[in-house]
Amino acid sequence: MDKKILVIDDDESIIWVIKKALEPSGYGIISRTKLSSGLRAVQDKPHVILLDLVLPDGDGLEGLREIRSLNPDAIVIMITAHARMQSTITAMKEGAYDYLEKPFDIEELKIVVEKAFRDLSLREELREFKKAAFETEFPQMIGKSPKMLKVFKDIGKVAPKDITVLITGESGTGKELVAKAIHFNSRRSLGPFVAINSASIPRELLESELFGYKKGAFTGAIKNKTGKIESANGGTLFLDEIYEMDSSLQAKLLRFLQEKEFTPLGSNENISADVRIIGAANKDLAEAVARGSFREDLFYRFNVVQIKLPPLRERKEDIPLLVRNFLREAVEKLETGEKEFSKDATALLIKYDWPGNVRELENVIKRACVLSTGTVIEKKDLLIEEGASYSIKDFLEEKLKHYLKDMTKVSNFNLYGTVLSEVEKALITIVMRETNGNQLKTAKVLGINRNTLRTKIKEYKIK
Repeated sequence: MDKKILVIDDDESIIWVIKKALEPSGYGIISRTKLSSGLRAVQDKPHVILLDLVLPDGDGLEGLREIRSLNPDAIVIMITAHARMQSTITAMKEGAYDYLEKPFDIEELKIVVEKAFRDLSLREELREFKKAAFETEFPQMIGKSPKMLKVFKDIGKVAPKDITVLITGESGTGKELVAKAIHFNSRRSLGPFVAINSASIPRELLESELFGYKKGAFTGAIKNKTGKIESANGGTLFLDEIYEMDSSLQAKLLRFLQEKEFTPLGSNENISADVRIIGAANKDLAEAVARGSFREDLFYRFNVVQIKLPPLRERKEDIPLLVRNFLREAVEKLETGEKEFSKDATALLIKYDWPGNVRELENVIKRACVLSTGTVIEKKDLLIEEGASYSIKDFLEEKLKHYLKDMTKVSNFNLYGTVLSEVEKALITIVMRETNGNQLKTAKVLGINRNTLRTKIKEYKIK
């Protein structure tokens, strides 16, 4: 690591002393005597910044806040001849690494600076370790198809930039894995990664999960609870299926995105949190905005950058890579002994349409490893129907072409509306039957919110 130090101090004698003390040890010193020119120099990414508290054109504490925004990885050491308890406390709260009072002891300066660079080195090692652990833990984030290479490029572009990201894609495509890849490749990688699925929590409880609550806020609140936003302070919060939030919660989330402050339930205190938000949806949020079920202003807040994950059926060239990876993982974890797929089984894995995407592929391979006898996994061990390898489009075209054969000759018939409503009714009825009437599970499988499902059930008189 190049040991670059920026000194922002209007006292030329202090700058001379710092250079005399540190340059023989290999530190590269640049100096500025005004806050404005110092902030411009921050953009050159110095590792350590020695910042005076009182400058001719500005307040050092304001400069500290600006530096934290411009170069959050830099270590800032405050130096001043006007030490006061409150300014010391404020500086440390704002993220200062240490605080030296003029005239400072040269040996103390050397110790603090050496410690700062040692901590920077350890921080970088820890960041690399976490990235390596992520890559080991989630090997299914692989692919060589053009669509997946674009996803990887998009992750690389947005990860270093502390902006809100929206990840879209069908269920099972790996949206949370993308969110984790963004987190572990960002400056927040040393902070927490917290995930919450909006559809898995009842709407009336989702607000308290996000923002937390104070004791006595409602019946059953017997003690204070920290919310997910506060738990993610300094890191990343991943909100999956964000369209499941009701309008009042959407408004509160929007306020947090704008002001970086929130209020726990039952409290009058505003709490600040430095959290990057990554949202995900398996449906078109723009359509939800058009229907009025999702706030337009919140949509634009999330949609600063959108990463679209392709379904597995659109990147079939990645299936052999994924199969080898999941097979190796299953053999190791399940201790089944060496396994391999027969040619017929491999062909079916590539041909199959994978409506459940990568998650379904992983589960099929695990199951086949357990159920198969011997070292070769046959087609029958996969327990997937070859007929299911037809896409939904192919299936519907095959079924509808017989029914509609003579319908095109009939005028004044609402063919479009009739077919769509009948298909929708049949789809909801089948899924309701499969989930034993559980509306929450049905809505999740269909990819719609529960209010929409209830409306459809009432409209079609489904029992």
